[in-house]
Amino acid sequence: MNREEREGTTDGAAPGPPESPPAWATLGQNMGTPPPYTDDTDNFLPSYEDLPQKKVDLPPYQEEHPGEESFMRTHHVRDLMAAADQLGTDSVFILCFLICFLFNWLGYIICFCLFTSVAARCGAISGIGLNLVKLLLILKRCTFDNPQMIQAQQYMQIHEIQYMLLMTLGLLVLVFGILRYNSAKSAVRRTLLLPRYM
Repeated sequence: MNREEREGTTDGAAPGPPESPPAWATLGQNMGTPPPYTDDTDNFLPSYEDLPQKKVDLPPYQEEHPGEESFMRTHHVRDLMAAADQLGTDSVFILCFLICFLFNWLGYIICFCLFTSVAARCGAISGIGLNLVKLLLILKRCTFDNPQMIQAQQYMQIHEIQYMLLMTLGLLVLVFGILRYNSAKSAVRRTLLLPRYM
């Protein structure tokens, strides 16, 4: 429609047939929208006075749902299994202890990379502590042909205090690993004995 035709229709000429509504206006009707609200007498909301007469008796409130106990039981068992998995076993403790005792710091790195349980970590710590004690005893008591080892042995004889401090440090690390594993084991045992909902 150009400009002259628009001006001609506004001057008093009869307008043409009504145009059809745009597509977006009929989109809701095609999708099954509900009909407009009508005031039927069949579908009415009750008044405030009618509500007490239509009141429904509900069962008393229950704090625990029927499925909640089984849900808590399964989660409790799952938590206990996870705690036991994180703790490890005595055999893992001994294995990591022996690996670190025999292979020095290389065994310590292997144990920390391969095992993630508390038993493995504590066994590795204990093994590296006893390994330090073993190396100091070998250095102090054995005779060597290597000049560097002879110098190290003479150094240890001159500095007896450093030798004793390193020996004490190795023993403390050994005892720390053992006590740490025993405390973790007793903590897991205590959680096994606790009631389920604590």
